[in-house]
Amino acid sequence: MSSAQIAKEIAVIMPKVARGIVFRFFQMVDIPQTQLFVIMILHEQKTCRVSELSSLMKVSVPTVTGLIDRMARAGYAKRIPDREDRRVIHIVLTPKGVSVAKKLRKTIQDRWQGVVEKLPAEDAENYLRILKRIQGLLT
Repeated sequence: MSSAQIAKEIAVIMPKVARGIVFRFFQMVDIPQTQLFVIMILHEQKTCRVSELSSLMKVSVPTVTGLIDRMARAGYAKRIPDREDRRVIHIVLTPKGVSVAKKLRKTIQDRWQGVVEKLPAEDAENYLRILKRIQGLLT
Protein backbone atom coordinates (compact mmCIF):
# COMPACT_ATOMS: atom_id res chain seq x y z
CA MET A 1 0.00 0.00 0.00
CA SER A 2 1.38 3.42 -0.91
CA SER A 3 1.86 6.26 1.58
CA ALA A 4 -0.92 8.17 -0.23
CA GLN A 5 -3.35 5.26 0.24
CA ILE A 6 -2.40 4.89 3.89
CA ALA A 7 -2.81 8.64 4.45
CA LYS A 8 -6.21 8.55 2.75
CA GLU A 9 -7.43 5.79 5.07
CA ILE A 10 -5.98 7.48 8.17
CA ALA A 11 -7.71 10.73 7.15
CA VAL A 12 -11.03 8.89 7.29
CA ILE A 13 -10.33 6.79 10.38
CA MET A 14 -8.71 9.29 12.77
CA PRO A 15 -11.64 11.74 13.01
CA LYS A 16 -13.91 8.77 13.77
CA VAL A 17 -11.50 7.54 16.45
CA ALA A 18 -11.27 11.01 17.99
CA ARG A 19 -15.05 11.36 18.05
CA GLY A 20 -15.39 7.90 19.57
CA ILE A 21 -13.00 8.79 22.35
CA VAL A 22 -14.24 12.27 23.32
CA PHE A 23 -17.85 12.40 22.12
CA ARG A 24 -19.24 11.22 25.46
CA PHE A 25 -17.46 14.08 27.23
CA PHE A 26 -18.81 16.66 24.78
CA GLN A 27 -22.30 15.45 25.66
CA MET A 28 -21.61 15.99 29.38
CA VAL A 29 -20.43 19.61 29.17
CA ASP A 30 -21.67 22.74 27.48
CA ILE A 31 -18.29 24.07 26.40
CA PRO A 32 -17.34 24.69 22.77
CA GLN A 33 -14.67 22.31 21.50
CA THR A 34 -12.25 25.14 20.73
CA GLN A 35 -12.42 26.28 24.34
CA LEU A 36 -11.81 22.69 25.47
CA PHE A 37 -8.66 22.67 23.33
CA VAL A 38 -7.49 25.85 25.06
CA ILE A 39 -8.32 24.37 28.47
CA MET A 40 -6.22 21.30 27.68
CA ILE A 41 -3.30 23.38 26.41
CA LEU A 42 -3.38 25.57 29.52
CA HIS A 43 -3.63 22.50 31.74
CA GLU A 44 -0.48 21.07 30.14
CA GLN A 45 1.44 24.35 29.94
CA LYS A 46 0.20 25.79 33.28
CA THR A 47 0.48 29.32 31.85
CA CYS A 48 0.66 30.82 28.37
CA ARG A 49 0.74 34.21 26.76
CA VAL A 50 -1.86 34.90 24.10
CA SER A 51 0.85 34.83 21.42
CA GLU A 52 1.97 31.38 22.61
CA LEU A 53 -1.60 30.06 22.50
CA SER A 54 -1.98 31.55 19.04
CA SER A 55 1.13 29.72 17.87
CA LEU A 56 0.17 26.41 19.51
CA MET A 57 -3.35 26.52 18.07
CA LYS A 58 -2.30 27.86 14.67
CA VAL A 59 -4.88 30.67 14.84
CA SER A 60 -4.59 34.46 14.97
CA VAL A 61 -3.95 36.44 18.13
CA PRO A 62 -7.34 38.22 17.85
CA THR A 63 -9.05 34.81 17.64
CA VAL A 64 -7.30 33.65 20.82
CA THR A 65 -8.12 36.95 22.54
CA GLY A 66 -11.81 36.39 21.79
CA LEU A 67 -11.61 32.82 23.08
CA ILE A 68 -9.95 33.95 26.30
CA ASP A 69 -12.55 36.71 26.75
CA ARG A 70 -15.35 34.13 26.53
CA MET A 71 -13.51 31.66 28.76
CA ALA A 72 -12.86 34.36 31.38
CA ARG A 73 -16.55 35.35 31.36
CA ALA A 74 -17.49 31.66 31.82
CA GLY A 75 -14.98 31.31 34.67
CA TYR A 76 -12.59 28.82 33.01
CA ALA A 77 -9.52 31.04 32.59
CA LYS A 78 -8.12 34.32 33.82
CA ARG A 79 -5.48 36.84 32.84
CA ILE A 80 -2.56 37.53 35.18
CA PRO A 81 -0.21 40.45 34.53
CA ASP A 82 3.50 39.66 34.50
CA ARG A 83 5.26 40.99 37.58
CA GLU A 84 8.29 42.21 35.67
CA ASP A 85 6.81 43.39 32.37
CA ARG A 86 3.39 45.08 32.48
CA ARG A 87 2.93 44.50 28.75
CA VAL A 88 2.92 40.72 29.23
CA ILE A 89 -0.29 38.98 30.27
CA HIS A 90 -0.33 35.32 31.27
CA ILE A 91 -3.40 33.15 30.76
CA VAL A 92 -4.05 30.49 33.40
CA LEU A 93 -6.90 28.19 34.25
CA THR A 94 -9.19 28.91 37.16
CA PRO A 95 -10.09 26.05 39.51
CA LYS A 96 -13.23 25.58 37.37
CA GLY A 97 -11.04 25.26 34.24
CA VAL A 98 -8.68 22.81 35.98
CA SER A 99 -11.67 20.71 37.00
CA VAL A 100 -12.90 20.52 33.40
CA ALA A 101 -9.40 19.59 32.18
CA LYS A 102 -9.10 16.79 34.74
CA LYS A 103 -12.54 15.43 33.89
CA LEU A 104 -11.76 15.47 30.17
CA ARG A 105 -8.38 13.77 30.69
CA LYS A 106 -10.04 11.10 32.88
CA THR A 107 -12.80 10.53 30.33
CA ILE A 108 -10.25 10.13 27.55
CA GLN A 109 -8.07 7.82 29.66
CA ASP A 110 -11.02 5.64 30.65
CA ARG A 111 -12.24 5.39 27.07
CA TRP A 112 -8.76 4.45 25.77
CA GLN A 113 -8.38 1.91 28.56
CA GLY A 114 -11.60 0.27 27.42
CA VAL A 115 -10.21 0.10 23.90
CA VAL A 116 -6.67 -1.12 24.64
CA GLU A 117 -7.94 -3.77 27.04
CA LYS A 118 -9.57 -5.42 24.02
CA LEU A 119 -6.28 -5.53 22.11
CA PRO A 120 -3.43 -7.96 22.58
CA ALA A 121 -0.84 -6.34 24.88
CA GLU A 122 1.76 -6.30 22.11
CA ASP A 123 -0.60 -4.44 19.74
CA ALA A 124 -1.46 -1.88 22.43
CA GLU A 125 2.22 -1.28 23.19
CA ASN A 126 3.07 -1.00 19.49
CA TYR A 127 0.20 1.47 19.00
CA LEU A 128 1.50 3.62 21.86
CA ARG A 129 5.05 3.47 20.49
CA ILE A 130 3.87 4.53 17.02
CA LEU A 131 1.69 7.33 18.41
CA LYS A 132 4.69 8.69 20.32
CA ARG A 133 6.75 8.67 17.12
CA ILE A 134 3.97 10.43 15.22
CA GLN A 135 3.67 13.03 17.98
CA GLY A 136 7.41 13.67 17.70
CA LEU A 137 7.09 14.18 13.96
CA LEU A 138 4.27 16.68 14.40
CA THR A 139 6.06 18.88 16.93
